[in-house]
Amino acid sequence: MLPLRSRTVKLFQSRSTEGNEGPWWWDGLFITPTSMGLRGNDMVKVWQHLAKDVVTPDYCIGCGSCVATCPVQALERVNEKPALKGVCINCGICYGTCPEVVDPNSLQMPVFGAPPNDEVLGTYRHALSVEATDSGIKIRSQDGGAVSAILISLLEAGYIDAAIVTGTRDLPWYPVAKVATTPKEVLECAGTKYSRGPTSLGLREAVNMYYKKKVAIVGTPCQIIASRRMGLSTPRNAHLSDAIKLRIGLFCSGVFKYEDFFKNFIEKNLQVPLASVDKFDLKGEKFIIYLKHGPSRELPLSEIRPYIDLPCRICTNFSAEMADISIGYAGSPAGRSTVLIRTELGEEAFAMAGGRGRLSVVDLASVRPGLEGVRQEALKKKALAAQTIEALRNEKKVLPVWMQEHAVEVSGEPVESDKGICQI
Repeated sequence: MLPLRSRTVKLFQSRSTEGNEGPWWWDGLFITPTSMGLRGNDMVKVWQHLAKDVVTPDYCIGCGSCVATCPVQALERVNEKPALKGVCINCGICYGTCPEVVDPNSLQMPVFGAPPNDEVLGTYRHALSVEATDSGIKIRSQDGGAVSAILISLLEAGYIDAAIVTGTRDLPWYPVAKVATTPKEVLECAGTKYSRGPTSLGLREAVNMYYKKKVAIVGTPCQIIASRRMGLSTPRNAHLSDAIKLRIGLFCSGVFKYEDFFKNFIEKNLQVPLASVDKFDLKGEKFIIYLKHGPSRELPLSEIRPYIDLPCRICTNFSAEMADISIGYAGSPAGRSTVLIRTELGEEAFAMAGGRGRLSVVDLASVRPGLEGVRQEALKKKALAAQTIEALRNEKKVLPVWMQEHAVEVSGEPVESDKGICQI
């Protein structure tokens, strides 16, 4: 049998000459006439367009979706960005999967089938405040331990057979996607990494190496959007997208590039070895570095804000609006997590997890600051995005391609955020 790349190229060549209208299924890939480089009378956008529209202007978030879904593995992740290392067959899957080339609001109807019931927070069915009842989970987690408790419960119940979480490997605090299939593996990855990880590469590993078919993805708002586009775009890599069982999104005000923030700022400027850090956290207007041995270091939030990644500074999605379940710190008191259940699937999964006895659940309306606290954080992110976009326009910088194609309004009050980056 021919190797994968040769078989793919031969299939594309034969289809382009046979005049078959499609669509077709082949090796788990849903192929339509767009795979031939055409969508109606227009050329489908392929890797070269993705490089020009996203990678070169530095709007890539490093999620790894384009790399993971490439059917011939022509793309590789190099220095947190995709790079062409093989022969591109111009199928367009990479562009169709990227979360940075579409208006996030364009996914509302395909995902939920109706306009959002909250203009600021998107669609949700239930707003809860949750705490893990297991002290072993809470002590390893960032806030209430809700994400870890839910994943462990769903794994034990057999509702999912794997979870894609962000852990670390060779370099201290360098984020990598990990496939967790046991409670122990979930807990090993608990806590916030404050940098972007290639979540979609974890999905590819779970499916191709571990043969998992019911995978939960835990990610930032943009990573969740990427996972949605995997299933909604045409053509698509159905082999991967059909394995996604559940999407858990994290509240997020932005993340940092590892080299710029952790290596250059934390290690070189502050002279704090990353290997000596036990935990990072954001409290009020302070970024706190907890050391394994010795006193903690505190920095004003204003000092680290310039290091937030550019795509994050123009993102308006704080509460992971396209997730099945969204979870984060805002809205709940210390030691608890806010949970927004958005879809029927999210309801089903949360009910399954709740039945395992690891969650203490109260209505978000019964705690302070409650839903208004989440809404205020979301508005702050929208306001900061509006300011950044206006600055880019004034400086004649290249805007994201979807902003170039139509006028975009971003609303929100220009106020300081009291707590920033992604929280688990």
